[in-house]
Amino acid sequence: MGSPLVGRLRAERSVLGPLALAAFVTYGYFVGPPAWNQNSRFALTRALVEQRSTIIDPSHATTGDKSFRDGHFYSDKAPGSSLLAVPTYAAVYGLTRLAGGAAPSFEVLPADPGAVAAGRRIDPEDMRPGDRVVYNQSYRVALYLCRLLTSSLVAAFGLVALYLLLLRQTAGDRRAAAIVTATYGVATPALAYSSVLYGHQLCADFLLIALALTLLRAPPSARGDPPARAPWWLAPSVGACLGWAVLCEYPAAIPVLMLVGFAAWTRGLRFAAGVALGGLPWALVLAAYHVAAFGAPLKTGYDFVYLPEFAEGMRVRYGIHAPDPAVLHAILFSRFRGLLYLSPVLALALWGLALQLARRLPDALASPGADATGYPRRAVAGLALAVACYYLLLNSGYYMWDGGAALGPRHCIPMLPFLALGLPPALRGVPRTFWLLAGLSALQIAVATAAAPEAPRFGDPLYGFAWPRLLGGDVSNYGGATNLGRLLGLPGPLSLLPLLLLWVWAGLQLRAATAPQAAREPASSPTVPPPSSPPSSPPSSPTSSPTSSPTSSPTSSPMST
Repeated sequence: MGSPLVGRLRAERSVLGPLALAAFVTYGYFVGPPAWNQNSRFALTRALVEQRSTIIDPSHATTGDKSFRDGHFYSDKAPGSSLLAVPTYAAVYGLTRLAGGAAPSFEVLPADPGAVAAGRRIDPEDMRPGDRVVYNQSYRVALYLCRLLTSSLVAAFGLVALYLLLLRQTAGDRRAAAIVTATYGVATPALAYSSVLYGHQLCADFLLIALALTLLRAPPSARGDPPARAPWWLAPSVGACLGWAVLCEYPAAIPVLMLVGFAAWTRGLRFAAGVALGGLPWALVLAAYHVAAFGAPLKTGYDFVYLPEFAEGMRVRYGIHAPDPAVLHAILFSRFRGLLYLSPVLALALWGLALQLARRLPDALASPGADATGYPRRAVAGLALAVACYYLLLNSGYYMWDGGAALGPRHCIPMLPFLALGLPPALRGVPRTFWLLAGLSALQIAVATAAAPEAPRFGDPLYGFAWPRLLGGDVSNYGGATNLGRLLGLPGPLSLLPLLLLWVWAGLQLRAATAPQAAREPASSPTVPPPSSPPSSPPSSPTSSPTSSPTSSPTSSPMST
């Protein structure tokens, strides 16, 4: 695709290999339950593959997140995650048919235990409150594979993009970039939402990849130099990522406009025009889906919501109202849905972004040589804070601000990678606090994900739900949430032991890969000149700076090759 990206990936493979592999295995380690949000998206994937249609009538009983129009049911979600899962499900469905296996299916059990014991089953059309949907093994496996090769796989690519961004932000500090990338990947709710077939994490990753591609090459370092010419594919690729972000989550349209403006500011109007052209085909795909399912290019599933309680909430401006300060406090600090309660390390990220807006970072917090690389630190920090503020205000004004059954404020998930760009100053300036909060965050997020990302709509998701289940050995909730350790027979907290060992291995690999070059290479034997030979050069001055060596020049940009 071109030397800037391929060359950088090759140069960083010793870091990116263990990091991406450990993250992908971690995301695949957790097996989320079939629940409304996932089932709605999976139902559309099945309809597209099995019926070549957007109508989900055969599966509509598996979800309450649906629309009803002209006598048929549809998914009410943005179609991006469902479309991305089509190739995987088509392969699974085709192989299952060839092998004569059971197709994905479900049945409805009555609420009365006696009726269940008697073998009574309920027609999905006659389902009532209290009745339970159960799924066969084929359904669970197909849903798991679709999620693994969409949400989890794209999340691993998102970590690669974040690492490259951080590498440039820190002027090539591989250790700091790797630590912050891993912290984002496993110590924030990104872990939980990379383990389910939702659209929020996919949206976050596509926005992140678009930003990384926009900053792939450094701007000119000398005043008056012409800007470096971008590869022909770069701007359309940025546009494609932005298009997929909106395909996965409609509210991403505003951050997409922010990123197009950022591209125009940093790369010029011509580049921004290429971004717009790259996003156009995907806008047409979205419009075509809306026409097929809802009769008009600007009509969405939220115009035809089926359940009355949801339809009433969406009736005015799709449920979006003025931000509520009390809700804003709740989605940041409360034990019910508080982002900083679940992942306190993100408080340092907000602090770090605010610091990066300053004209010059304090020496104790700045990466040496970072300002000489041409990295637009203040512009990126401003963009990240703008994206974060947008999602926080949007979520605090939404009628269902708690996200239903969810872990943390799920509508804010797309802002998380932007917040992560504020962590390097904290790692450098307050390392002990960073490690303490990162460790606590990783523990809490892992426990919450093991219990199930669909936390109840009441109480404390950690100490009222996740910890009791894990310590009691029960990590299978009503929908069957589990993890691979549990499936291997490891009880309770021990079911997370393989993950701990995985990250110990990854940590050792990353430590070796990010060690200073002098520490990684054996010292060569010194050559002693004969006594009669004069020295070939005068001895170094004791005041010479160790940073004057050309091999450690702080002005070289790790993403400008």
